[in-house]
Amino acid sequence: MKNFWKNTKAEMSRVVSIVMALFVAGILLPSALTSLANGNYTGVDSSVKTVATILLPVLAVIAIAMIFIYRKK
Repeated sequence: MKNFWKNTKAEMSRVVSIVMALFVAGILLPSALTSLANGNYTGVDSSVKTVATILLPVLAVIAIAMIFIYRKK
């Protein structure tokens, strides 16, 4: 706690950057996932459709979580 009070400006900068990143992700991620799910997949193999509609959103959420986990350290 003592380090936090000594370095308050850096900690506040970190908090603001995390809040802004979550705000941008909260705005852009739902629209990106909706456009992936509603895409036109006629003539595409079913495995490609499965990867695009199920695996990519799951990997995106994992990647965002890993970014914040590693940034915390």
